[in-house]
Amino acid sequence: MYKLKYSKRHPHIFQYKAKSDVMWGYRLSYYDELHNRHEKQKRGFESENDANRAMLADQAKLASNDVNIVKNQNITVQQYIKIYMDNHKNNIKKSTISSYWNVFNKHIIPAIGDIKLSNLNKINYTNKLINPMVEKGYLRNTILNCHHRMMTIMYDAVDNEFIERNKLSRVQIPDTGKTKKRIMTKDELKQFNAQVERESILTQVIMYTLEQTGMRRGELCGLQWRDIDFDDLSISINRTRDFNGVRDPKTKDSKRTIRISQKLASLLKKYRLKVSQQFIQKGLKFNEKTFVIQSEFLNPLVNSVISLRLRRTLKRAGLDYLVGHFTPHTFRHMYASYLLNSGIPVSEVSASLGHSSPQMTLSIYTERNPDDDVNLADKFNELW
Repeated sequence: MYKLKYSKRHPHIFQYKAKSDVMWGYRLSYYDELHNRHEKQKRGFESENDANRAMLADQAKLASNDVNIVKNQNITVQQYIKIYMDNHKNNIKKSTISSYWNVFNKHIIPAIGDIKLSNLNKINYTNKLINPMVEKGYLRNTILNCHHRMMTIMYDAVDNEFIERNKLSRVQIPDTGKTKKRIMTKDELKQFNAQVERESILTQVIMYTLEQTGMRRGELCGLQWRDIDFDDLSISINRTRDFNGVRDPKTKDSKRTIRISQKLASLLKKYRLKVSQQFIQKGLKFNEKTFVIQSEFLNPLVNSVISLRLRRTLKRAGLDYLVGHFTPHTFRHMYASYLLNSGIPVSEVSASLGHSSPQMTLSIYTERNPDDDVNLADKFNELW
């Protein structure tokens, strides 16, 4: 069956193959007073211009029929977004449509979806959408992406005469400045961990190990199975690994032993069994010198993938406003800050982090906990 090929000049016009000839037609969508969608289609035109002229004539007829034309001044932002997406669904890739709807549903519709398109202006748009996103700490690029999607909607509404002009054309998106890193609140951490439980076992191992040990990303990538003592419930840091290869840890004090929980040890055992079975199935050698963190292709995982998995998990957890503010290294800040604020002696925290002195720990990692009510009961072990 010959697929319809839509015109780049006229969104509603398409060409199709009829026997040995290429013919033209149009598909016109419109909405009644109840905002129900209708569609009119006609084929058999010998040229694109003929099809376009016929479509314009039908548009004029619909515009003169009060029953069949939408009262433009009553259309809300949410309703026009649906109109736009319906009209352009054949001209936009499916992956792009999905990303558009993600922005609309997550940010734009909850904030301004109920506002009439004709009443949307710079003030209510900025107060209801832009400023709250800035206050929540979204990256400027994320805010710009939302704004660009909304500009597309507004200019399309102008072209289709739903509004006279785009009142948002001069809205300025503020520079949010250098991205400030911050640790998670107790509630955010619980929300994050709830999502981690739904992720793959590899993601669970990555997130929980960083979270519960305060080790650096490169140290995690450098772990080998011989570094984990399941009887003693401890992990020894003996090397680091990044795109430059394997080498000794950052400083002599970075070589250290970190205590782990029984829960983390059980997760690592489960992961070890799965990976070892995969190695055997592929005819590969698995031993105590095998790196712990392996990709799905059974190659030692590169550092950048950890960042990608963290960003993806934050978004899935509904914490996408933390993307850019919370990185793999921020786990280290969080580990230190939560334990220090919970009353753990600084000397113990310093040794666990691999610092040369407690003073270094206090100068680098002490950060006010985001929760005002933090006390001894909020120690990390009680959050897991």
